[in-house]
Amino acid sequence: MPTYDVAVLGGGPGGYVAAIRAARRGAKACCIEAGLLGGTCLNVGCIPTKAMLHAGEVFQHIGRASEYGYSAARPTVDGRAYMKRVGEVVAGLRKGVEKLLSARKVDLIRGRGRLTARDTIAVETSSGAQEVKAKAIIIATGSRPARPAVFPFASGRVWTTDEATIAENLPKSVVVVGGGVIGCEFATAYAELGIPTTVVEMLDRLVATLDEDAAKAIAKSLKERGVTVRTKARIVGMKATDAGVAAELEGGQTIEAAQALIAVGRLPNVENIGLETVGVNLQGKVIQTDDRCRTSVAGIYAIGDCAEPRQYAHLASRMGVVAADNATGHAARDPRTIVPVGVYTHPEVATVGLSEAEAAAAGRKVRVARFFYQASGMARAYGDTEGQVKLIAGEEFGEILGAVVIGQHATDVVQEIALAMRNELTVEEVAATIHPHPTFVEGVLEAAEAWLGLAIHAGG
Repeated sequence: MPTYDVAVLGGGPGGYVAAIRAARRGAKACCIEAGLLGGTCLNVGCIPTKAMLHAGEVFQHIGRASEYGYSAARPTVDGRAYMKRVGEVVAGLRKGVEKLLSARKVDLIRGRGRLTARDTIAVETSSGAQEVKAKAIIIATGSRPARPAVFPFASGRVWTTDEATIAENLPKSVVVVGGGVIGCEFATAYAELGIPTTVVEMLDRLVATLDEDAAKAIAKSLKERGVTVRTKARIVGMKATDAGVAAELEGGQTIEAAQALIAVGRLPNVENIGLETVGVNLQGKVIQTDDRCRTSVAGIYAIGDCAEPRQYAHLASRMGVVAADNATGHAARDPRTIVPVGVYTHPEVATVGLSEAEAAAAGRKVRVARFFYQASGMARAYGDTEGQVKLIAGEEFGEILGAVVIGQHATDVVQEIALAMRNELTVEEVAATIHPHPTFVEGVLEAAEAWLGLAIHAGG
């Protein structure tokens, strides 16, 4: 029976990072994975969707060639070639993860694991059952897309995001069920290629978890790209037809499309992995952890989607680092209060910290300042001036409580604000920092100066 210092159950963006971190700390480590290395993010989530979205952006740029002084015919889409490239991007990165594990001397055990004791994982492999002993165990089993019974998945006419990212071709038309982050990203990708797209969302607005400014920008963007957006609409039935699907809305209306994409959330993989056997507690639907990623059982840690309701790959990776450090005797903690969120629609949207509404609900007195991309030299150079940087800071001391960035490279720009928040910098300290010109990140400087009442390029 092999014995390890650290055994990681799951090889996604949290699991493989945890295994490598443990090995870098000098531990003998293994990573147990039944499926594809890289987990949801690399194989059917973050990476393939970003490859799709960038391809759509290229398509749009070619269509706008005349604005940049070029003469070009309107492009056409080869769906099979498009999806083939997406698959190649994913495959290349997956090979890279396997090489990283090997280079760091992490043993990769292919099989499905289940905890049988505090220090033991039983693994079903293709060559039979084996047991793995470990001083510390890190659970990183991830999540899976929800598949409500109302949708006829067996027909092949209904995809989750898993199937959509590995499809051999693009749909001729699509109805996206769910107007959250994932649904809006897919709607953007399809609509930019000219594919008729409808988004159905049961709540009164899209991406309801985001700041209102961000939600409005995404809704505006989708409508400009020809997406039909149906909010406050509930699908009560769906049938597969010869031509695709027919979705029946509450009230009797029907929406037809060649394909349905169900993006109504993901479920943590906490079943059948032995949690009840060893006494690991759940908190709601996820594994209960503290700021050191410790579970209710000493020596067992949990990270990522199975231990956090906020299902972000970058959060899983950070938790992997924290768990591995603690598992190898290096004290680390992270309250996970400062977590940047990116939505890769066009324009991009990124947030961090509290929204205005959340700050008000928490009783915080804040002042808000904005810088609009229309006044950005870099945005003008790009020919894309839609967007803004919005800072939310405490009224008395200027401590940064949150931010929203909308526009080109928003997910890159927001990281400066996250770093400032992590290190408790004030708006004044950000404003006193020299920013390179021309850049999109200058928008943070401009918004900070506007907050101080010293705006130069910003309005107000």
